[in-house]
Amino acid sequence: MSNLRKQAMDAVLTAARHDISDTLKEQGIENPHDEDADGAVFDVAILYAYRVFVRICEQEGLSVTPEEFVDYAAELVEEMADDADNA
Repeated sequence: MSNLRKQAMDAVLTAARHDISDTLKEQGIENPHDEDADGAVFDVAILYAYRVFVRICEQEGLSVTPEEFVDYAAELVEEMADDADNA
């Protein structure tokens, strides 16, 4: 990974950490290792993935819907599972 890509990823992860912390506080979750905290982390991670997906598509002149994100993500997960099974 290039230095620029690493810096960009670090910036996204830092922002996500802040959002996770804020979400835990908003939901009154005190233990960051319980099931409710896990759900909050998953929600933030998926939301970030969706936002990045939409921004990249917009920059490339594509309009996308949330349903398309779900469809493409599901296809990718299936391909990754197949690759793992064949490895």
